[in-house]
Amino acid sequence: MFHIKLLVTFVSLFVLVTSISFEDWQPPTDDDVRSPCPALNSLANHGILPRDGRRITIPILVEKLGKGVNLSAETATTLGMAALRLSKDPSSGAFDLDDLKKHNGIEHDGSLSRKDFDLGGEEQDFCPEVFEETLSYYGGATEIGLKEVAAARWGRIQSSKANNPAFTYGPAQQFSSYLESAVFHQLLRNPATRKASLDWIKIFFSEERLPYEEGWRPVNHINGFTVAADTLQLALLTPEKAPGVTGGEYGRSHGMFLQQEHIA
Repeated sequence: MFHIKLLVTFVSLFVLVTSISFEDWQPPTDDDVRSPCPALNSLANHGILPRDGRRITIPILVEKLGKGVNLSAETATTLGMAALRLSKDPSSGAFDLDDLKKHNGIEHDGSLSRKDFDLGGEEQDFCPEVFEETLSYYGGATEIGLKEVAAARWGRIQSSKANNPAFTYGPAQQFSSYLESAVFHQLLRNPATRKASLDWIKIFFSEERLPYEEGWRPVNHINGFTVAADTLQLALLTPEKAPGVTGGEYGRSHGMFLQQEHIA
């Protein structure tokens, strides 16, 4: 029975990966738009999401996130609903990636790879200096577990708080910060060791590329239950009150996907 289940898992993964291509990565042109999210930007750079970053509907997002990073339909739908609320024209049923740059919409202070909005980060482009600070919190580790991820997330929050007079960190921003750290680590980590290669993390953030050529595959199914479990672990590794799920509309919507998939 175990061997049958293992075979089914490998066949499912083969179908998932071969239905799209990770090999045609291209950096964005001047006419393309991108978001504050390295995962969405990476998918656009690979041509899995529209390369120009425009006119993304929830059905497109659900399909491409499922095939590209093995994200559950429920979680992708919730992300799409949050993104659609930030659209320049929500009635169109579509959003552009740069719609997500709205400060404190999904974007927030204390990013792992972007300057704070009020510290020159209006465009929300990748910032090497901020990312180098994030890496410094890993303490020299080359295989990154949740302990290092928690230290980096908290270190960036504390740094932003100390240097940004307009620093904002309410329940919604807190929850978003935990959520993003949990998701990127699940996306990149080895399921056997539960650790992610430092080299893969660098590629993901700095190049906005999925490290397919280096051996990465979307083997981890990311859903509300797995994200909730890792969010709890990150909170337990952090000296602050655990994140809630009712921090405004954004926090409520993300709390719902954690709850609904945990119950399912």
